[in-house]
Amino acid sequence: MTLYQAVFAFDGPAYKGLQSASWTPEDLTFAQAHLRILCGLYGTLRPLDLIQAYRLEMGLKVQHGRGPRDGLYAFWGRAIADDINAAFALPSTAVSSSSSINILLNVASVEYFKSVDVPSLESSIVVVDCIFKDDGQIKSVFAKRARGLMVNYVVTSRAATMDHLRAFQADGYVYSRHESTDTQLVFNRSKAAAAAALKRAREVAAIAKLHTKRPRNDLEMDTSVDDKPHKPSQRTM
Repeated sequence: MTLYQAVFAFDGPAYKGLQSASWTPEDLTFAQAHLRILCGLYGTLRPLDLIQAYRLEMGLKVQHGRGPRDGLYAFWGRAIADDINAAFALPSTAVSSSSSINILLNVASVEYFKSVDVPSLESSIVVVDCIFKDDGQIKSVFAKRARGLMVNYVVTSRAATMDHLRAFQADGYVYSRHESTDTQLVFNRSKAAAAAALKRAREVAAIAKLHTKRPRNDLEMDTSVDDKPHKPSQRTM
């Protein structure tokens, strides 16, 4: 049985935005303490947890015998919320002892965050949603990558407060004060900023292609669903 570290096993726009291959050992240690990946098969995962390759979307209807309702939401019940509560209770998770609240930054898709039984979270945990817009509209393929970029920003900058989160700027996204609330951060970018970011991404990809030989079947492994891991072509575990 081959196992892979979770953060390197998934693919898709969000995980491309994550850029975890560039993280330092210190970044990985921080992410292991603070990042949780929502997963249909395993519930919650830390970045370096070992998993098997699989395909199982959170919204899939399955029979499980754990109650009158079918589906993975019913299967997990409050277990995922309990895992999040336990994570916040660990000393390694605390980033500021002066604050009486814990920020749970939600960059998951609607489908996946539905697996979190929010009423079961501790009262000290405040869920803060991130919304990414292009020219005033949410465009799914761009929003997925932006969610990964936000996680990369949090991990590499050790962002720990709302002010730190509001300062996020990547791929042309900027904080929209008039659209945001205390529990929802909205970031927007113009068409020009999106075009510039796409151009930069293509240039980087072209340079990487010159220096990296990849197997042909690696071209078939790209997925747009957050929860579809594949075997990393360049990493041995």
